[in-house]
Amino acid sequence: MSELRRDIGLWRGIALNMIDMVGIGPFITIPFILSAMGGGRGMLAWILGGLLAISDGLVTAELAAELPASGGSYIFLRQSYGRAGRLISFLFLFQILFSAPLSMASGCIGFANYLTVLVPGAKTHIVLAATTVCILTTLLLLRRIEAVGKFSVMLWIGVLATLAIVIAAGLPHLRLDAFAFWRATRLDGAAGYGGLGIALIYAVYDYLGYYNICYLGDEVRDPERTIPRVIVISILAIGAIYLIMNACLISVLPMKQAMTSTAIVSDYLAFLVGPKAAQIISILILWTAFASIFSLMLGYSRILYAAARDGNFFHIFSKLHATEAHPYVATLFLGCVAAIFCSISLKNVLQAILSIRAIIPFMAQIVGAVILRQRDPNRRRPFKMWLYPLPAIIALGLWGYVVISPQKGLKVGGLYVIAAGSLFYFARAWLQNQSKFQISNFK
Repeated sequence: MSELRRDIGLWRGIALNMIDMVGIGPFITIPFILSAMGGGRGMLAWILGGLLAISDGLVTAELAAELPASGGSYIFLRQSYGRAGRLISFLFLFQILFSAPLSMASGCIGFANYLTVLVPGAKTHIVLAATTVCILTTLLLLRRIEAVGKFSVMLWIGVLATLAIVIAAGLPHLRLDAFAFWRATRLDGAAGYGGLGIALIYAVYDYLGYYNICYLGDEVRDPERTIPRVIVISILAIGAIYLIMNACLISVLPMKQAMTSTAIVSDYLAFLVGPKAAQIISILILWTAFASIFSLMLGYSRILYAAARDGNFFHIFSKLHATEAHPYVATLFLGCVAAIFCSISLKNVLQAILSIRAIIPFMAQIVGAVILRQRDPNRRRPFKMWLYPLPAIIALGLWGYVVISPQKGLKVGGLYVIAAGSLFYFARAWLQNQSKFQISNFK
């Protein structure tokens, strides 16, 4: 059987992670965060989102260095829960069937929505535009990983250019008190700190992706050293960029406009420089959104590959292309399902993603890391989370806050998926046992 090539080094890994973390997220969620907390207090959500990301990132880095194989959370959950690992890892795979295509669809829908800034007529063809982007990304990823890695660096340049322009344009107008969220006034009718839970959901969505490199463990050079460095560097860099970018936006735009804008970065550049600059930044944001979709599909296809190779998922997903050595079946499957999800509204997609994923894999993974520490304290760990167990406690608490914060209909979405997955798992196990029993009797 063909083996995956180790073609991803430190900088390509950082590129993939940063692309995945930025995506279209901050360019569409900033107004949601500000309106949820009534203005500048929304900066607190970005800070807490960064705290959750670095805390959970340290947990993930320890697990990734200890278990450096393609599959990320699937491998971590399988190994850390002992006999229950088969069930927990299966539940992770089950939720991936929903959350992975939803994540990719969010990027496609965001791309289509921002396209309307340049092509107003696209407003009546949002679903078609989103689906087209999804299909093009799928076709592009049917290439060998070395070519994909080089392309990811090109896309990374586009991401950095977008962020650099936004920050450079606003720095001369930056007010340092924009960081002082505790002094910010609450606009009339807003929830203020009572809206922190909803604001945190959107902020956390914008940080998601710091773990993307873990899904490519079998394709990373020197993974025990490279993966932890990629995770930590990506989170710290993106966290700093987000805080500065938001402070610039708050310093320039009137707060009421910032809270209601549907294309806040374009409005921001138009306010500072003019309409031509707004059009240019819109093009770069589309580039960034496409880069995010690209990185998401690349990472999730490796999860299905690792699970199938391990025998805990459909065998067909373990197939690699005969000459290009990439999991083409998994890529095609994800692309097709994501294209279907492109017909769902963006707001529902974003809330569903966090509702489904908070418990499994994130909270379950943190508990699993602690279990591994207690069960085998002398096990070789190339990277250990700093200040253990503080990062695990902080991450677990903040993820718990995310779980209870969505709207009523989505608050228990993750529990529904877990319940359905558990029923499916035990039903499958029962059918397999019945089949073995019948074969034994026949013999």
